[in-house]
Amino acid sequence: MQGQLRHGGQIGPGKFDSAVAAARIIPLSELVQFPGFADLTPEQMWHVTHTPANMQWVSRPAYWHQRGRSAAVVNGIDQDHQAEQVQLENRVRSDLHRAVSSAAAGDARLLDQLEFGAPSMVSGTHKLQELLGGDRGDGPIVFMFDVPEVHATAPFLEIDTAGDREERVRLALRRWDSDFLDLIPDFASELHARLRDVRVCRWHSEGQALLYFVEDTDGNTVVWVGWDPHTFTGPTPPFWETLPPAVHRFLTDVHPGFTMLDGESYGLAQPSYMSTFATWAGWLGDIPEWNREGVIDSTAMLWLTGNGFDTVLCSSPELAVGEVAVLFEDQFDVSDLGKELDALMRSALRL
Repeated sequence: MQGQLRHGGQIGPGKFDSAVAAARIIPLSELVQFPGFADLTPEQMWHVTHTPANMQWVSRPAYWHQRGRSAAVVNGIDQDHQAEQVQLENRVRSDLHRAVSSAAAGDARLLDQLEFGAPSMVSGTHKLQELLGGDRGDGPIVFMFDVPEVHATAPFLEIDTAGDREERVRLALRRWDSDFLDLIPDFASELHARLRDVRVCRWHSEGQALLYFVEDTDGNTVVWVGWDPHTFTGPTPPFWETLPPAVHRFLTDVHPGFTMLDGESYGLAQPSYMSTFATWAGWLGDIPEWNREGVIDSTAMLWLTGNGFDTVLCSSPELAVGEVAVLFEDQFDVSDLGKELDALMRSALRL
């Protein structure tokens, strides 16, 4: 592609190093318009919209450059690659059309043949084992209880030394400010009801943090990481003033970053990782062909979080404090930060 990229195309080992994203080949906005889609059951709709058969790895700059649209309308890319992408889109579109129309007519065999679901790339026990280094135990994080000669420091010492699981949960939740919880009331309620344990860990390059083990609606474990306030020692990110006071206090005093294990999804990223949206997406300047009427410049938005996939939340000096830009595929909307953050975090629990 034309323009200057911030990083290359390798898959990195941790936060902010990964230059690829799992992207839909056929955008969701097109999928839901397929003939017969509205006649499917909710379970079948979820199956169609989340099948790996409609996914591919692309560079993060490429994904946000095309904004979820077809490769046929993206300029500045290799023509052979563009032709291959269009052929791929046509094949996947045809396969999904047949599966949806057949299922809507009562024959779900093609739909059932579609592979569905995969271990989370951003959280869960699979991701945790990867970060721990598996059987080797040489990953980027380690549980503090695995190193008995070393104890956590304040403010996590009391949680680290608590022998009772329920006590660790109580101590961790006691640290959360009520004004921040009021911003995300539904997730706050689910967190209190579904939090099963809290453990102190140490990231080799980041310092200590809390791991929150939360049970989702399917009984699976979802893991959030909350960072030690002592790690927030650098300058504040650009457009810091666009965040409400409750968010400032949470990121300063409670957890300077509360996300999935990828460090950037389903919560609020560490302030040290927040940047303009263009920088996060991998560009040194504005994203090529990004600007259009009604859309804020990619260099004038502060990236806060996303779903590790096709949705991103950004604040901006062009919006009121407490408002965010919601970027989803090729759509741009303005909404309330608390409402969107609440919904995003709850969605990780399949709620």
